[in-house]
Amino acid sequence: MAPKLDAILPLKVDGSYGVEDLRRTDILMSSLSEFLAPDTLTTFLVVTPGAEVAAVKDYLLCWSSLPIEVMAEEDLVPELARYAGLRGWRKQQLVKLASSRVLSSEFCLTFDADVFSTRPTSLQELLPGGKALIQYESRAQHPRWWASSARLLALTETVGDPERGMSITPAILSKTILDSLTRQLSTSRYSWAEVLCRLHRPTHPSNWVLSRFLRSKWTEYSLYYLHAAASGALDEYHVEGGTEGVPQVLLGHEAHPFEAWEPAFTFGSDNPALFCLVGSKSRLAPGEVWDAIGSHISLRRPMT
Repeated sequence: MAPKLDAILPLKVDGSYGVEDLRRTDILMSSLSEFLAPDTLTTFLVVTPGAEVAAVKDYLLCWSSLPIEVMAEEDLVPELARYAGLRGWRKQQLVKLASSRVLSSEFCLTFDADVFSTRPTSLQELLPGGKALIQYESRAQHPRWWASSARLLALTETVGDPERGMSITPAILSKTILDSLTRQLSTSRYSWAEVLCRLHRPTHPSNWVLSRFLRSKWTEYSLYYLHAAASGALDEYHVEGGTEGVPQVLLGHEAHPFEAWEPAFTFGSDNPALFCLVGSKSRLAPGEVWDAIGSHISLRRPMT
């Protein structure tokens, strides 16, 4: 039986850097509605703070062609209730790691609100040969991510390819690998999510030691990649894109810097990337992004 694919989107109405992430989802949803082949996704889970669930549900109702479900982050990761001051950047990573708690497909495609689809895309392109497409970047870009994650997993930093590691969102995660990773991170006293959250209480005496700092720069993808490589599961569940046999890749980075971007290439047939992003750090309003890409996406938010 061919593997199935879910998707997950951590979302806050007013996202980081003063950007309206809820309105920004119109770009993501429009592009997916236009370019993603029907029935590619089994479930598209949008995870948002509990106080925003009703507003997010109402706003996303118009995207009826996508299998959207909305869930409170506190229901998916109840451990968050004990860490009210946790940064949004950390919360969204926990949400992605927690996807296997509720989603049943073997694979899960991760999104952020600043991602959008750039070309017609099938399930077979995302899961070539039944394995999840994976994209790499140099570990030298973020050496602390890899060092911290290796320490958390009691591994050496050279596990897997010592020069490269898993890239950023969008990514595709295996439920089997996630379940194995979260079991390893858990202890007899704390769940995996609590283990990670506890590293981010800088005023607590237990964190006034160097070892806490050395483990606190983890990311979801560095943890995932290192565990998958160490356990021998990486090649079983993933295949690298950008090769002769699998030419497509998940993400193109050409929209940075925004001022020099040529969207015609991003949406053109010569671009191997299935997705692109205009990072929230740019602080660009959704309308400014629409002005750049509007001629390449014919669908717009349906009137309700």
